[in-house]
Amino acid sequence: MIPNAQSESRSVAVLLSGREQFSCYFGGAVARWTYEVYSRLSGRAEVAVFGFPTRKEDLYPLRHETSEAWRACDLLARIPLARRYDEVLWLRALISRLRQFDVVHIHNRPQWVAALRNIGYEGAIVLHLHNDHLGHWSGPALDALALKLDAVAVCSDYLRSTFASKSALLNAKAHVVFNGANLRLFFPREEVREPKTIFFAGRFDPEKGVLQLLQAYEKVLDAHPDAKLVIAGTTSFGTHSETPYVRQVRELADSLDRHKHAQIHFTGYVDHDRDLPLWFQKATVFASPSLFQEPFGLVNAEAMACATTVVGANRGGIPEVIGNAGRLVDPENVREFAAAISELLANPQYCRHLGQAGYERCRKMFDWHATAVAWMTLVDLVTRRAVTTASQHG
Repeated sequence: MIPNAQSESRSVAVLLSGREQFSCYFGGAVARWTYEVYSRLSGRAEVAVFGFPTRKEDLYPLRHETSEAWRACDLLARIPLARRYDEVLWLRALISRLRQFDVVHIHNRPQWVAALRNIGYEGAIVLHLHNDHLGHWSGPALDALALKLDAVAVCSDYLRSTFASKSALLNAKAHVVFNGANLRLFFPREEVREPKTIFFAGRFDPEKGVLQLLQAYEKVLDAHPDAKLVIAGTTSFGTHSETPYVRQVRELADSLDRHKHAQIHFTGYVDHDRDLPLWFQKATVFASPSLFQEPFGLVNAEAMACATTVVGANRGGIPEVIGNAGRLVDPENVREFAAAISELLANPQYCRHLGQAGYERCRKMFDWHATAVAWMTLVDLVTRRAVTTASQHG
């Protein structure tokens, strides 16, 4: 819980993006961020999370609201010419309730800012970007957006750079608020650490680089035939489909098993709170080979919290997370990727040194408590500004 200090409580309405459920099992990173931060702001923020229906038994323990309009929105979304209206319908169904809040916190949907203003919301609006939703916007469009919101929060300097040079107005309202790790769940346990174990956790998606990891692992086996690879994850949140990409990954894994006696374990879905910490704690190295410009990469911070050395992609916001406390590689350069992992497996003392450096960096920069403090500071700032502006126009 964040100390009350001298600030009064603020009321915040959180709008989950898309159809994300507010659930540990079926929700994603946005739902987790919302729970981890606002659960630490009890007494400082009265929060309600607005989203599509989530089963009561799956809900995070925060106030969650929905609207019967979701059925109509679902129907509109299936009709090509009508789908552009489903989000506006959703917001209109909520507007009478949203007007009761000091701040509306929008996750990942910049187009909702103008929509809310157009239907009469006059409080403070904070747009929170976890992905690059503005990089393709023109300068004038970004300027127009800046005039309608009070702040835009981003999870990394990289994400800020996608729009900063095109709009001085929006850049002036931009604030970097790093994501965090739950240090009560993710912490070092050297007594369970396993030698020469490479771990990956993420979606089975081409942009996450699972195939490149297997290709690198094939080369690692030449130097370390006893190295193990553990791959955790599914194609979507809590569900798994046998896609062509999944089949390609499994075919390579089967080939490595037949020809190199590789030790590869696919865990399937791993419960984030109950099971994931132990997998990090057991690993020698965590591999994060994202092929796209990953804005942050929360799993990197969680691995660092367990003092597990990270070999991460030199893309997007990942270098901001790892800093000098891990190894950065080009994930498409399989030789470079494999060499970094092999060096760490061959030098346990160096690997432990980097793992400890990552742990200290995470404690300092990526604790959810620190994220909650930074977020509450931003909420207080925009609320005070909104009150001042309203009084000047009153």
